[in-house]
Amino acid sequence: MLSFLGVYAAVMLLDAWMNRREFRRHPDKAARYRALPLVYKLACRLGVMPLLAAGVFHVAWPIAGLVFFFVLESACVRWYRKAGLSWPAA
Repeated sequence: MLSFLGVYAAVMLLDAWMNRREFRRHPDKAARYRALPLVYKLACRLGVMPLLAAGVFHVAWPIAGLVFFFVLESACVRWYRKAGLSWPAA
């Protein structure tokens, strides 16, 4: 159980570091994320990340986490589009 908590904490810290770095480089992305409803943010932190951290128990958990991540990501993009928060084309 301690190994799970350690990996979960590491995943949370890595996510916070990556978000901070990315939001500093792209203020428009930070604004979109701030507008995103809390349920989507919690789904990532309380759904995806624990599944990724559960890889210390079995290899199938991170695979389920990645699937859930892609489903959640598509739901977020759909919400952004409905809210009129599209991003510029590259």
